[in-house]
Amino acid sequence: MRTKADEETETPGLADTHCHVLAADYPDMSETFERAAAAGVTRMLVAGSDLRTSREAIDVADRYSSFGVHAAAGVHPHEAVHASGRLPDGIRELALHPRVAAVGETGLDYYYDHSPRDMQRSCFLEHVRFAGEIGKPLIIHGRDSYDDLRAILRKETGGAARGVVHCFSGTEEDAADLLDMGLYLSFGGPLTFRRSDALRDLFRTLPEERILLETDSPWLTPHPLRGKRNEPSYVRMVYERAAEIRGVPLERLAAAVFKNAALLFGWGDSAAEVGA
Repeated sequence: MRTKADEETETPGLADTHCHVLAADYPDMSETFERAAAAGVTRMLVAGSDLRTSREAIDVADRYSSFGVHAAAGVHPHEAVHASGRLPDGIRELALHPRVAAVGETGLDYYYDHSPRDMQRSCFLEHVRFAGEIGKPLIIHGRDSYDDLRAILRKETGGAARGVVHCFSGTEEDAADLLDMGLYLSFGGPLTFRRSDALRDLFRTLPEERILLETDSPWLTPHPLRGKRNEPSYVRMVYERAAEIRGVPLERLAAAVFKNAALLFGWGDSAAEVGA
């Protein structure tokens, strides 16, 4: 029988706060989640990028709820053109599902420009408004677009945004402004890359209560496994490098990140609540 002392001393495990574990890249999905569990990962958030993948992310979260999997529903900026710059009604319906912890992945990507920028902005704007309406946080993608990203968020939320900028790659000024609005910043494999000294220097200075860690699987595999398919179990390498960068014990950082994720996404705060 579990006691209160057990609950107080139990470590929550690791959280992979952003991944894309979907069938196209993970024919070995069950084994993938088993490896994650073996690595101490007790929470994962599978993000959709359009209507189809958002629906699949929810299906994955339902089927693997015992592994602590949750979902997010949204339209990635690359896909905004296919949604005519709008937030589809289907996404609005999916976002109300109980295992959907956030609205996204949404945002602006001016590096690839796979969608016209006006469509990206209008689609992102609708996500921001909708997330506020239903009271769920945003998962935000930003690349070479932080000026517009920050302007939209500040205007639409009055400077009180709720969400996370995943795989953050901006400047100190970007980070300061986003933190000032109340957002979290998330980091993944790039923290481990050889040429990411500037990113590591920035990460070292951020307040512990505002950082999250992720894999962005199947991409951005941590060093020294670059070139291989990424997966949630590899988030441990991100945590280990992140703890080294900040000069703190792994256990302390893991507990802080888990608490941050639990506050943002409404997850339970202990390993005993994995299915929550």
